[in-house]
Amino acid sequence: MASITEQELTRAIERTLVAHSKIPLADARPTARMVLGYFGLEDSVLDNKLSSEDRDRFYLLEEEGLLTSEEEDATVSRGKTWRIHYWLLKKARIRDVGQAGEAPAGDEAESVYRSIGAAAWERRPDAPPPTGG
Repeated sequence: MASITEQELTRAIERTLVAHSKIPLADARPTARMVLGYFGLEDSVLDNKLSSEDRDRFYLLEEEGLLTSEEEDATVSRGKTWRIHYWLLKKARIRDVGQAGEAPAGDEAESVYRSIGAAAWERRPDAPPPTGG
């Protein structure tokens, strides 16, 4: 799959992190640049290359489904096992979010609750009980 562009990632960040008030709009492009700076033309980056501040941003991007993390065990000298953590770009998701008309709902339950009008949430002691339909 082709590399993600700065514009694609910026748009996806705007429609996720910015739309959910996790970062200000002014941080969308710098965050995209920072992420792409780590990945370059690769699809993965080792976690230990990240600064702690940048790692926090990666976790936010993971929450929005734009990145994912994985780990693998590697045997090194004298039979010791090291666990290697790395990050992967979710290119298809980034492109889907970036091209969508608006930010996607977090999950199906969230979209159901959002579709219910405000009047349905009001409690009125004099209202008849709902009927099963």
